[in-house]
Amino acid sequence: MVAVTVPASGVRGRVVASIPGQYEVVRDDQRGVIRISCTGLRLGEEVDRYLAVLEPIVADMRACHGRVRVLADLRNAPIRTQEAADKMRAGNLRLYRTGDRIALIVESSLLKMQLRRTLVEYQNIFVSPNAAETWVTADV
Repeated sequence: MVAVTVPASGVRGRVVASIPGQYEVVRDDQRGVIRISCTGLRLGEEVDRYLAVLEPIVADMRACHGRVRVLADLRNAPIRTQEAADKMRAGNLRLYRTGDRIALIVESSLLKMQLRRTLVEYQNIFVSPNAAETWVTADV
């Protein structure tokens, strides 16, 4: 895929999956982080397709780094349907394990409230991208 520099942090990585208008997934092997920028995924069927793409990326990252770190920028994400939120929670429970870290960056209070209802133990919600980066890359 394409090598990119993530503008906010200057971190280099490569785009491993992308659907314009829905999401972009950048693999940052230098820091061992999967960086996801989400601008869509409002409906259940969109979430299903996204999770099918994400699953082998997560599995490969786990094989290479022993654990999974995800920095998901949801600041431009729409409010999801309840079906989509439920599918995302089930997908997260299937993909991630104790010891993984998933930082969610949000701007919308409504999305933050919706996400709080679906959080699992290894997820945390942030308004600050810098705080999210610090938390997700911290050694546990």
